[in-house]
Amino acid sequence: MNQLNSVCIFGGGSAGWLTALSLRTYLPEAKITIAISKKHSNVGVGESTQPDLLDLLGNSGIDVNDFIDKVDCSQKKGIYYKNWNTIGTDYWHPFTSLSDKGRYTRAHHYNVMHKRDPNNYPLEDYYKRVHPEYDEYALHIDADKMAQYLREFLKDVVEIIDFDDYTLRMSDGKIDYITVDGVSIESDLYVDCTGFSKVLVNSIDNTVTDNYEGNVNAALFARLPHGSQPDRYTTADAWGNGWCWTIPLESRVGSGCVYNTNFCSKDEAIEYFINYWKGAIDKDDIRAIEFTSESLISPWKSNVVAIGLSAGFIEPLEATGISWFVLSAQMLAVTLRNRYYDETTALTYNGQMRCFIEDVQDFIDVHYMLSSRDDTKFWKYQTNRDRHLRLKTRLEIYKKHMPNKNNRRNNIPWAFNDVSWIDILTGYHFKFDDQDIPAYLIAEVEEELKQVATMEIQK
Repeated sequence: MNQLNSVCIFGGGSAGWLTALSLRTYLPEAKITIAISKKHSNVGVGESTQPDLLDLLGNSGIDVNDFIDKVDCSQKKGIYYKNWNTIGTDYWHPFTSLSDKGRYTRAHHYNVMHKRDPNNYPLEDYYKRVHPEYDEYALHIDADKMAQYLREFLKDVVEIIDFDDYTLRMSDGKIDYITVDGVSIESDLYVDCTGFSKVLVNSIDNTVTDNYEGNVNAALFARLPHGSQPDRYTTADAWGNGWCWTIPLESRVGSGCVYNTNFCSKDEAIEYFINYWKGAIDKDDIRAIEFTSESLISPWKSNVVAIGLSAGFIEPLEATGISWFVLSAQMLAVTLRNRYYDETTALTYNGQMRCFIEDVQDFIDVHYMLSSRDDTKFWKYQTNRDRHLRLKTRLEIYKKHMPNKNNRRNNIPWAFNDVSWIDILTGYHFKFDDQDIPAYLIAEVEEELKQVATMEIQK
């Protein structure tokens, strides 16, 4: 058993500062140190979030209104998908508390009634009938400004060290201490937030990944001014070799073009991206990254925990990057509340992280595999290649029973709830079986649908 009195976070960026915030919130007695290389530069892609960030901010005592003002935030009501199923079609993934209402919701009901009475319950009306208003929201953020805000908020309760050079002292497969600019940091646990560099993870030879094959592996991104009131949603617009995102902040727009280098060159993607914005950006405005979609099987090994890009990455779709940072940091902090850790503690944490990331993988894969697009080699490959048996099994279960509270248990850290799965599957006209639903539940939800039928969807 290892006592936990101190934690060193190695690396800044969104992952480092969100980890510092979580540990400070849930482990107020422990000494928290964050060491940041002066050579560090933010990847800068993650600007779209899920509601879990707001939950963390609230639990940490941050004035959310102040945060929104200083981090250039805009509200995000959900994600608007264009051209994913076929060119010219669209669908929505809104944030909603509908899943909290029980096993049988309007989302389930509408699909049942569509099966039985498609003329009066057309799929085209699903989103405005099921989600006449969005009662939950997340944030579009400026990731650089968020890091600056959290640094200021934590400066008196977290030790912050900026350094030029470092060395690691190792023994028996663990880190004994880290020396930064001649100053030694000795902690009971170390958190690797160094992104794709994986400085601490590599030092303890934590290299076993899940070998997940992503659908895309490269991204371009740029920042643009906008001339009108920002939309309250992220747009994900599919194109022949991937998709483009649009994230409207209060003062500007963040946009990116995601693609697969096996089907599209960087130059081809740049040309498409510039044309997508009708010349509002040029080549000098664009940054580029390539990435793999693998994740560590065990993000916690020895006395090092990987959080952020050092633990893995899938792709920017569904804002799962920052959401993974938040969940990982909070789960670690809660796991350490008893101020000790051992092998069982690490195994439990790793198991929870695998549940989360596998749900993300399946959820992302569904967006590609269920598409009816066959207009390019990229889409033909994505819609025909073999997928994980886990996802195939899930879809068989969901076809028979729909995603619900029974087959998506609340004690597992899923990335997405049952209604989110139904929203996405409905966007692809997924054919659910007719469901054996008690008559009283049908009557109750039918009455609920009537009450909201006149409400207009709020985008």
